[in-house]
Amino acid sequence: PTKRRAAQIGFVGDLYPYQAVGVVWLRRMLDEGLGCILGDEMGLGKTIQIIFLLAEETEVSRKPNLVIAPATLVENWRRELKRFTPALDVAVHQGGSRTGFPKTLAAHDVVLTSYDIARRDLAMLQMIEWNLAVIDEAQFIKNPDSRRSEAVKALPRRAGIAVTGTPVENSLWDLWSLMEFTCPGVLGTRENFSSWNEDTFG
Repeated sequence: PTKRRAAQIGFVGDLYPYQAVGVVWLRRMLDEGLGCILGDEMGLGKTIQIIFLLAEETEVSRKPNLVIAPATLVENWRRELKRFTPALDVAVHQGGSRTGFPKTLAAHDVVLTSYDIARRDLAMLQMIEWNLAVIDEAQFIKNPDSRRSEAVKALPRRAGIAVTGTPVENSLWDLWSLMEFTCPGVLGTRENFSSWNEDTFG
C-alpha cells in the first residue's frame, strides 16, 4: 500500500515494508473469499496491519466490523484506531452501560468488545451481519469446546481473521480451532483431523 492509498482510506501513518506485505496478503485472502491467521511474532505490528485493512474495508463495505480482544486490550485497540484512522466511527461495547440494541452497534464502522462480552451478548451480536470479525490474541479460542470459542465461531461474518503470535501453543488442535473460525471446514471434521494428526505425527 502506498502513501496515496493510505490517504484515500483515511489512514494516518506509515507502514514498514514488511507490514505493507502483510496487508497485501490479508487483502489477497479476503479477495479470495477466505479468512486467515495473521501469525506475526509479537512486536511486528499485527494491530496496525489489521487497522489498515479495516480502513480499506470501510471504504468498500457499509457493514460493520467487529474486533474481539481480551478485556485488557480493548482500550489499546480504541486508542490505536483513533490514532491511525481518526475518521472511522468506532464503538466500544463493554461495561454495564453497553447497548442492548443491535441496530445501534450496526451503525458503527468498527465495534470493539471482549471475549467475555461477546459470549454473554452472543444472541444480540448474532443479529448483526458483520463484515470482518477479528479476534486478537486468538489463542483464547484454542480449546474448541470452550464457550468463548463456540461463541465467536457462531458470529455471522463475511470473513474471520485470527490475530496471534502463537497459533500453536500446545498441540495441532490449537491450529484446528483457529482455522474453524477463519476457514470453517477447511481442515475437515474433528474426527478426520484427529485421524490425520495421528497418522502423520504418530
